[in-house]
Amino acid sequence: MHKPRNFIKYREVARQGGNRKYAWIGIQLLFFWKLTRNNMPRDCRSSGYESPFLREEVRVNMTRAITCFVVALFCFCSLAVSVQAKDLKASLPCPLAPLVESKDKGILIDLLKAMQEEYKGGKITWDVFPFKRSMENVEKAKYDFHMPQLVNPKISADKLPFQFSSDPIFKVVFALYSNKNNKEINPKNVSNFKIETELGTMDFFDFKVSGSPDIGSSLQKVDLGRIDGWIMAMPESDMALKKLQLKNIKRWEYAKYDAKIVLPKGPEGKETDKILSDLIKKLKANGKYQKIMGPILDQKFEPWQL
Repeated sequence: MHKPRNFIKYREVARQGGNRKYAWIGIQLLFFWKLTRNNMPRDCRSSGYESPFLREEVRVNMTRAITCFVVALFCFCSLAVSVQAKDLKASLPCPLAPLVESKDKGILIDLLKAMQEEYKGGKITWDVFPFKRSMENVEKAKYDFHMPQLVNPKISADKLPFQFSSDPIFKVVFALYSNKNNKEINPKNVSNFKIETELGTMDFFDFKVSGSPDIGSSLQKVDLGRIDGWIMAMPESDMALKKLQLKNIKRWEYAKYDAKIVLPKGPEGKETDKILSDLIKKLKANGKYQKIMGPILDQKFEPWQL
């Protein structure tokens, strides 16, 4: 069967990696047009309705044509809106104070609320999970994104079961927390000592470390001398240290890492990345981003001790 030029054109757009959804809409609209055109008598299409014997048939068929066109236009508009609308679901690790203290409280919760206000293409919702499960939610494409996740410079991006966002959302200072009575340990020789870190950052180190699910309990072990040190993100660790009022701990600056958004691999993840990136740019432009992220946005190590 001979395919019209417009059909071939839309098909080529889809093949060449254009917007396939819009190409498909165009194809459907084209066939609606062909349907209405074929319902008209050939004499009407070629002679300009000059035959008086065809006037009634022309009227009936024109009514059909107009009805079909209106239906086609309605379907096109409905499909176009559905293509542009994209609801997003975020998976967040909790507890991760001060970033995520609960489903309704935390710096990243406030950021998501601000992004939702700016987002016109759908809704942004979120749920909280233990850190490992939150990551798995995105790796298995059950959720659209997870945040935050530190970028490990020791692991190549193509070996990861997910993809990172194009831009970091902030940078994180890692600190070493050691016992004040241990005069030998420092950031340069930690490989010689018994160190704990958070379970999700164990592969950041090229020496043996133990994983811990709880910042507070690890800091207490450092304070009692049961382990030599704790290495982890400074904001979360400092908050736990102040809350516990541990007086026997010394702090050191250890390293700095990018924190990014985690997305599923593939085109859907890239599409979500662009949406989130555009939203964050808008929040930066109006100053809301800086106001919300202020406490962690520009992290600098301050050598205070309790």
